[in-house]
Amino acid sequence: MGAQKLPSEEGYAQTPLNTIKVYKHRAAYDYQTVHSIFASTLVSHVSFIGTDEEGDPTPINLPLTAVLGRYDPSHPLPENDNPSESSYHEDLNRPLDLYLHGNVAMMLRRAVVKNGTFKVCVASTRVDGVVLNFTPNGHSLNYRSAIIHGTASMVQEAEEKRFAMHMLTDHMIPHRWSNVNPVTPSAMKSVQIMKVHINSASAKVRAKNMGLADSVDIAAERDDVYTGVIPLYETLGTPVESGYSPARPVQRHLDEWVERRNREEKEYAIKAAENEPEEAETIAEHVLKIAELRKQRGVDAVENGVTV
Repeated sequence: MGAQKLPSEEGYAQTPLNTIKVYKHRAAYDYQTVHSIFASTLVSHVSFIGTDEEGDPTPINLPLTAVLGRYDPSHPLPENDNPSESSYHEDLNRPLDLYLHGNVAMMLRRAVVKNGTFKVCVASTRVDGVVLNFTPNGHSLNYRSAIIHGTASMVQEAEEKRFAMHMLTDHMIPHRWSNVNPVTPSAMKSVQIMKVHINSASAKVRAKNMGLADSVDIAAERDDVYTGVIPLYETLGTPVESGYSPARPVQRHLDEWVERRNREEKEYAIKAAENEPEEAETIAEHVLKIAELRKQRGVDAVENGVTV
């Protein structure tokens, strides 16, 4: 996934602020990659410069629920659980804004209200596997991470606030908005929503097995070191009743979501672990070098870290 210059209609322009400096080949700036990472996480971390008790500038980081969307009064989001509702959430390959649930973000909300707008940095990360290497410093993770730099403001219009609440609810559980009781007018007034206009963004993804960057000499030191990737993925469990309503069967949209998300998360993590790294030297060539070195030392040959 090499970085490349993209037209504005395809992704975010590279600037000194968002350009990946280390492991550039893992960088991505296209809308689909950046937005899909935020769409797949339930919690994002919002960073900004606030003030401490003495009024001095201090860095602050808040874990918040965030969702991507683009409010258009002429094309309201359907609320009757039809296919067009799902397609809207899945349409990530376009310019979007980021909505934040602001009720629990008092420090950020105070700064936004005071200044009208406020600069923020929002990060979202998924871990998909633990990479096992021959040496401690070679260990790594398979991951998907994305960072947004933008300007936050309060959502004032009632219909846009309703749109954002719909998006935030369905971001947590698809189709949930259309399968519960409607939000009350009093709740609508009390909810605080912030919108982040995205100025720049980038993503960084590692989705492969162990590389061959380590020296052959290190690999040949001992014959019991297992190398590879342990896939890591979230698993949703069986719903547990609240006890605040009569016993009822789990709604179909919940069962379908649990089954689909668990399947997709597992499939992605395993596929990432099975991806071969892009190396100038093949694994077969690497194994032959290790075997030859071990032969010279008078020890058993080794293949892929397993004694033969």
